[in-house]
Amino acid sequence: MSAAGLLLDSDVLAEIRKAEPNPQVVAFLRRNSYKVLYISVLSLGELKGLYPYAETERWIAELVDRFGKHVLDIDAAVALEWAGRHAEVKLHAVGSATATPLPTAALEGLMAATATVHHLEIASSKAEVYRQWGVEARNPFLEV
Repeated sequence: MSAAGLLLDSDVLAEIRKAEPNPQVVAFLRRNSYKVLYISVLSLGELKGLYPYAETERWIAELVDRFGKHVLDIDAAVALEWAGRHAEVKLHAVGSATATPLPTAALEGLMAATATVHHLEIASSKAEVYRQWGVEARNPFLEV
């Protein structure tokens, strides 16, 4: 089944917020402007945690306002789709290549489950992680 829209990961949202965003990311979004765009509540929380500044609150409010009903929650269907997703050793090793993998990949796993439930493709620098779980994903930082 073809993706019904595009789920923007936190790194893409942060990139397009920059004064001079990566031209590849901008070009990717322009090429895909015909698709319906979505964001996850997970990204809102991640962005607030990564950017603990006063302007971040306004930015998040702006995202919620602009995306409206396209801000996707974690509901029962997403939680059940996420259940049992484990991180592969090479995908989420903590600290070094020989470190123990995370037992579950909470953030990425829930994003993958969200995309699956809503039939979306993910735009993220971590596209390979999502593809390992069978989710359609593209890395706008690498596409020409």
